[in-house]
Amino acid sequence: MSDIKISILMPAYNSEKFISRSIESIINQSYKNYEIVIVDDGSSDATKEIINMHKQNNNKIKLICKSNSGLIETLNFGLKKCKGEWIARLDSDDLSRFDRLEKQLLVAESKRNIGLIGSDAIFIDSFDNNLYSYSYPSTHKELTNNLLSCKNFFPHSSAFFNRELVDSLGGYRIRAGICEDWDLWIRIAQKNQIMNINFPLIKYRQHDNQVSKKNFLKQGYDTRTIIIANWLKTNKNYDPLEIFSETEFKNFKNYIIEKLEKIGFSEYLNFLSLKKRPIYKRLFLPFLFLKNIRNPLYLYYFFKVRFFSKNINAYIGKSFNDESYRFK
Repeated sequence: MSDIKISILMPAYNSEKFISRSIESIINQSYKNYEIVIVDDGSSDATKEIINMHKQNNNKIKLICKSNSGLIETLNFGLKKCKGEWIARLDSDDLSRFDRLEKQLLVAESKRNIGLIGSDAIFIDSFDNNLYSYSYPSTHKELTNNLLSCKNFFPHSSAFFNRELVDSLGGYRIRAGICEDWDLWIRIAQKNQIMNINFPLIKYRQHDNQVSKKNFLKQGYDTRTIIIANWLKTNKNYDPLEIFSETEFKNFKNYIIEKLEKIGFSEYLNFLSLKKRPIYKRLFLPFLFLKNIRNPLYLYYFFKVRFFSKNINAYIGKSFNDESYRFK
């Protein structure tokens, strides 16, 4: 059995611009019983050379190179190489506070039945300038509700989870699309407790090449697909991500998209993408209301999606099951 307590799992793809700072934020941790598992997903820039430069001076760094296959396969490949009891995720453009590992491990070992721990975050720009901070709910109940209601959840880079538990769940799932973390967190929450530390232990970088920024529409639909699939698993005893054929799963996703489009979901996602800072969204809401005051149906759908998301997801799941759409 390995004596390594924590494995930092960092996927990397063409990350030459920021990865050195990310690695340094781990090397400078106050807690030292860790390994850094970096999986290079077929980078074509200087990513591997930068990692090797750090590796020469630090034997805790393990570099694994593979051909390009995307984030989910890279994460699962890396998980198999991790030896730690706990996995700390960090993207190759984000930063960990110097005492992140120490604080998260302390909580993990002082609480029973903990499967996942996150933290608040400070959002930064490409030049490491602080933009704003964001705090997330702390309790299992609140966090689970946010997962099932498409509300804010702590960043993937702040996640600290039990390796054996995630192995037993099969790791990240390809069919979760670009919301692989959301899907895994829901499954962890069904088995163990999840919680958040209300202190910013990471710095989450915002830049133009982020997957979530470039693909916010797909991310929105993928998240709803995961949540509705979970509703069917909980209430109808089948999980579309597990049992459907490729054709059935495609039909399932299309059904969800069609239902959401009828209530203006893409317009809602466009609004969310306009301003990242929470305070800007609150200030912008009155202008949105005034702009569409002559279109009450638009406003009705907007507020319905924003405040009754959980009910909408349940309605779509029930209607899908009742219409036996999966068998068409």
